[in-house]
Parts: sequence; structure tokens; C-alpha cells
Amino acid sequence: MNRPVEAMVACGSGIATSTVAAEQIQEIFDEMGIRVRITKCSITDIPLKQDDMDVIFVTNNYREKVKCPVINVTSFITGIRKDKTIDKIKEVLLEIQEHK
Repeated sequence: MNRPVEAMVACGSGIATSTVAAEQIQEIFDEMGIRVRITKCSITDIPLKQDDMDVIFVTNNYREKVKCPVINVTSFITGIRKDKTIDKIKEVLLEIQEHK
């Protein structure tokens, strides 16, 4: 049995918008039949926790170099261009599944 995808959802505080985004991200994983373990944290935690992650979702801009894909999910908060974000997430998840 394959291990679940390790996903981080990071926002400014690690509480508010990351919770909203995490719920929607969980739905996408469920729809695709991919097991996931979601960790919510603040943007400042990314450098400390990135080594354990397969993908990182952020609710604001993050420009630092990271070892895994980073997907901006601000659209899950604003509702603007949400469909494009969902398509990008699905594309990245398929790539992750291929390499696991």
C-alpha cells in the first residue's frame, strides 16, 4: 500500500485561510481517490517542514526555493479563477502519483 501524499497548507497564521483551503484541497484528493495527510501551518514554517512534503499549498505569495511543488490557492479564498487552480492541483497530483 502506498503511503499518503504529504501536503502542507500554509497561510499567514496557519489557522484561518489555511483551514478554508485545506477543506477544499481534501475534496480534490477525495475526488481523485488519492490518500493525503494535510498539515496546516504558517508560511514561516515552510523552510522547516518542506523536506517531509510532497506538495505545498499557499494562500499568499511564496517565492523562496522549495524542494517540492508549491501551488498558490488564493483562489480558494477569493473564488477568482478557482477552476484553473483546481486543474493545476490535479495536474501536479497526477505527476506526484507517477513518481511515488
